[in-house]
Amino acid sequence: MAINRRRFVIAFVVGNVLLLGVGASIVMGGVAVAVPTAGVGGFTVEFDQLQGEGFQQYASVENNSECAAYPSFTAQIDSGTISGLHLYKDIEMPNGDTMRLSIKSDQTAEFTGLTQKATYLNADLTFDQGQTIQAGAPSADVQDQISLSAPGVTIEDATIKSQAQFVNSITLPGTQVQTTLNPNDSATAPKTACAASN
Repeated sequence: MAINRRRFVIAFVVGNVLLLGVGASIVMGGVAVAVPTAGVGGFTVEFDQLQGEGFQQYASVENNSECAAYPSFTAQIDSGTISGLHLYKDIEMPNGDTMRLSIKSDQTAEFTGLTQKATYLNADLTFDQGQTIQAGAPSADVQDQISLSAPGVTIEDATIKSQAQFVNSITLPGTQVQTTLNPNDSATAPKTACAASN
């Protein structure tokens, strides 16, 4: 049976836009949600400023369909606000075009219980109330080896290549969900090297 690529691409894009719209509707309603995004090959998070309380970051090892293990870091923030938030995923189409699915908020978003697993971070970080670095003895558990924590953190002009993101609750006023064909801009992040292949 022959597959009509044009119809498939249209159905795929429309389905994903509807899925993003439902997710955005739930989030804008202030309902507590956990949104796992692992297994989709990573996505980009950009924002102007994040102010958070209860910050912790530690090394981690993750896996996906391409790597049995790759180095990453996990950042956790108890609560905070984000201004200029833009999340997007670029998808390569069979005809060579690139389709970007994005969620933008032009107002200040508030969140609680943020956990983000990422492989790349380019931003200006300021620890408002001091910071603590803990280094343990060599261990099989990477998380026990080194961690960074602070009562408060400000992150500005951020570009993050994220593999998974979870949040207990978030409000996204002024949210726009849209698709763009062949976007002009692209976040340049180094490709993560596999520590162990599948």
